[in-house]
Amino acid sequence: MADPSDLRRGATPPGALRNPKIEAAIERAVELGDPGELLALLDRSSGLPARRGGGRAPGPDLGPNAPLPRVNLDLARAVGAAIADRGAAAERLVRALCASVEEYALIVAAQALAAFAAREARAERAGAAGGAAGAGGRQRGRGGRGGRGGLDPLAELEQLAEDPRRLVRDGVVAALRAVIAARGDAAIGELSSWTDGYLQAYVALEALSERTLLTGLSAGAEVVARLEEAFAISDRSPRADERLQGLRLLRQGMPAQIAALAGRFPEVVRWLEEKALAERPESRDVVAQAIAALRKTSFSDAETDRLAAALSASAPPPRDAARIVQGTRKRSKGRR
Repeated sequence: MADPSDLRRGATPPGALRNPKIEAAIERAVELGDPGELLALLDRSSGLPARRGGGRAPGPDLGPNAPLPRVNLDLARAVGAAIADRGAAAERLVRALCASVEEYALIVAAQALAAFAAREARAERAGAAGGAAGAGGRQRGRGGRGGRGGLDPLAELEQLAEDPRRLVRDGVVAALRAVIAARGDAAIGELSSWTDGYLQAYVALEALSERTLLTGLSAGAEVVARLEEAFAISDRSPRADERLQGLRLLRQGMPAQIAALAGRFPEVVRWLEEKALAERPESRDVVAQAIAALRKTSFSDAETDRLAAALSASAPPPRDAARIVQGTRKRSKGRR
């Protein structure tokens, strides 16, 4: 499965930021809590269309198959890491970036939040190692905040995941993958708050379904729980939500996500077989497409045939089966 969060990269190499002008702009932005000068400096290298009238209006969602601008994700990561290096002093700047309407500002904010989460995860591990030597070490809270009242990176990223624009969403997926890589299985449980909204659930599953990331995870039961929660909000959604972008995106994304997760965790296949009993047509379509996606992977024909048979066996009978006459032609065919 192609990684939709892999925004097309510019020339900036990954790693530490090496541009003194940007470093100085970050320092001033942290001091003032205003990202305006920093964003203007990043504008030319962001890979996004040039500003018009001093700012960018929120763009429309481009759709799943539209060509993406060549967003410089490596630069956003480097700037985000440099911002996080300033610690608590940079939190006001991160909140200002999160409040922006500009796509690249939100992408940079997401990478900064991921860097904060990674730093806090390292601090947690160091604290746990130190606490093992001496009893009475205090427990840190969710996301490594430790009760200091600062940023909660996962909560802030969840807010950004509600953005309807594809570029921002993909930037959040990339950031969330970095958080999961840093926090490991613990992050999967923390994503339970994401799966009560359509767009957030899509982003959470998309982040989890990256195959390289999955090799470092072992919490299969938690993965199934997140899948169950996402499937449930889709299956129980009111009819009035059918036109919502988030619901459509969630249903479109789940089949490939399920197939990727099933390749790592066998319990996902057992969960999918249970979902073959779903009654709602849209939910049954998700299951059918997931089975089709499994056929394109390393799963055996026998296993996918078994899943397809379970789905077929649970199909509801036609409403008026007695009135169906096999072999009759449709008289309306060809009429204008």
